[in-house]
Amino acid sequence: MIQSLPRLLLLVCSVAVAAAEEPRRGDAWSDPQNPIALLFNGGRLDLWSVRPVRAVEPPEVGAGGWGRGEIDRFVLARLERAGVSPAPPAARRALGRRLHFDLTGLPPDPDAADALEADDSPEAVARLVDRLLASPRFGEHWARMWLDVVRYSDSNGFDWDEFRPEAWRFRDYVVRSFNADKPFDRFLIEQLAGDELLGGPARDESERDALIATGYLRIGPQDNSASLFNEQDRARHELLTDLTETTASAFMALTLSCCRCHDHKTEPLSQADHFRLRAFFETVASGDELALDLAPEQEAIRAQHAEIEAVRKPLQEKRAGLLAAVKGRLEGGGTKDPTDEAARAGFTAEEKALDQSLARELEAAEVGRRAFTRGLLMTDAAGARDTPALIPVLAGGDHRQPRDLVPAGFPSLLDPNPAVLDTPPNPRTSGRRLTLARWLARPDHPLTARVYVNRLWQALFGRGLVATPNDFGLSGERPTHPELLDWLAARFVREGWSTKRLLRTIVLSATYQQAAVNPAPTAAVADPALLWRQTLRRLSAEPLRDAQLAVAGLLLPSGGGPPVWPELPRETLTANPAFLDDNAQKTKGWYTSPPEERNARSLFLVQKRTVRVPLLESFDLPENATSCGRRTVSTVAPQALTLLNGPLMEEVAVALARRIADAAGEEPAARVDAAFRLVLQRPPAREERARSLAFLESRTLEELARVLVNLNEFIYVD
Repeated sequence: MIQSLPRLLLLVCSVAVAAAEEPRRGDAWSDPQNPIALLFNGGRLDLWSVRPVRAVEPPEVGAGGWGRGEIDRFVLARLERAGVSPAPPAARRALGRRLHFDLTGLPPDPDAADALEADDSPEAVARLVDRLLASPRFGEHWARMWLDVVRYSDSNGFDWDEFRPEAWRFRDYVVRSFNADKPFDRFLIEQLAGDELLGGPARDESERDALIATGYLRIGPQDNSASLFNEQDRARHELLTDLTETTASAFMALTLSCCRCHDHKTEPLSQADHFRLRAFFETVASGDELALDLAPEQEAIRAQHAEIEAVRKPLQEKRAGLLAAVKGRLEGGGTKDPTDEAARAGFTAEEKALDQSLARELEAAEVGRRAFTRGLLMTDAAGARDTPALIPVLAGGDHRQPRDLVPAGFPSLLDPNPAVLDTPPNPRTSGRRLTLARWLARPDHPLTARVYVNRLWQALFGRGLVATPNDFGLSGERPTHPELLDWLAARFVREGWSTKRLLRTIVLSATYQQAAVNPAPTAAVADPALLWRQTLRRLSAEPLRDAQLAVAGLLLPSGGGPPVWPELPRETLTANPAFLDDNAQKTKGWYTSPPEERNARSLFLVQKRTVRVPLLESFDLPENATSCGRRTVSTVAPQALTLLNGPLMEEVAVALARRIADAAGEEPAARVDAAFRLVLQRPPAREERARSLAFLESRTLEELARVLVNLNEFIYVD
């Protein structure tokens, strides 16, 4: 919060003078006077993740012929030391299904699965990968990973959990960014400081996206009932705390939440470091007044508004004059200070007709008035550039107990000096967030690339090279393959921070393309972190629902835009107090979409913090009150019951049975073959065909469809 108290300003001035006189300090390894070196007596400095990314070469390995590139050499070197053999390559059909789910989140079309199995050329898999990376479905799938990390939601959270009608613009921005393979360093800068990159209204789509990206600063939980209880200061404190801790987790995998109230118990981080980082966000304010229309469009809208006002002004003056004349008449008759209502009640028939005529003309002048396009945006408060980048450390993390002032800065372990702020193109912003963003996006930053490539690896293997993706500290897990992590991070930066290029490198490796079962005897006791086979992974919530709809032919074409509201059980609707206390803005209720819209891809379903779609919640959809680096994977009874008897399954079974019948006709064996092909993208084995035919003798085709969509083979990606 921008402070204005005279006493605090005196403190700011004195601290600024002292800082100017203080010599610049080096990092904790080179300067014994570094505050972290002093605070922990030279301890806690063996943290691997904050040391520079090393230039490493893939090791020399044996095992003649296994592996297709550098990644495999790193993995094989570990396997050889452990005496473990890698798994054989996955079958073509299984690999194709895995690639479709991992790159687009959807099952393959049966024809595509057949084509890959029939094409035994060495380039076939690479061609498939390139096609999937170019698909619009790629961004829709990978956006979910990032939205988890940055705690995206369509609602505020807290008791009211009000709907945010414009939050979807940030979700669609993330989809566009992944589909366009926006360099991650640019993606990072836009989210933290997109508004600071603009010198005025957006001039093109790229600049508009930079503005939309600041939704990152707004999509955290927000208690917008705080003003009712005079708790605005507390709500503001929570907003800034969330921004500080989410940024540390998402981009650096540092647990700054643990040093909000005191020096960190396990990491080389001080309480002052928490507030040094928070100072970069201290001047942020709602950007509700910012328009997303491009500059020429904004000029056209303003010109139209001026024309409308030119028509309205004389009408308003004439109507006001009529009202004033009647008030004067009433005052002459003894009425003291007559109100507008009293004046209108005193109109003659002729005056009333004139007033109504003027009202109609005013209303007619408003027809066609164009509104500016708004979004869920953030920028700096007025006067931010003139506000010193100093904030108080809060005793015990309590916003009511400010103590010593600290300057905006980076973790003292790396750089204990006050940050030198950039001067942004935007004349109204302070440059604080842009300074932080550019520091994080430096090619030599020790954390940024490591953290992001670890997230990509985790999405493809179920476990990152660092198993704690939001904690690269001493309390987190150490990397299982540190050299490989550094090689990936260095390559990622060297190749322009390209997500698609790195994913392509990983999925074309023999490591990724291993089967999920390793028949080698030593594999039975091997550590899974050795990567001696691919991981058997259950579909997460959204791909599971989308796959059900896709095989049934029900999944609607994707398009983004405002979220789709699925139908909720009546007991859920009636049990939620907020739903029963809706407001005129329609932000507290549940607004079920028409049936023909509900089968949209799961990414586009509304995501409220306190009420989640039951199917997705059963399969571990996060609440997203805080950054989610890795979803939990639970196995509970409601999952089986939902998949077997849930309302979506009823719809899927009917539609899938109809699709099977359309493809195969009436002959039972043909129906069984078509069912397996549509659901599992393969023909049934002999025993499967026999058992399915026997099943159909006493059961319906809909019931067979239901059975197949409940198979582990459908729910898991091997």
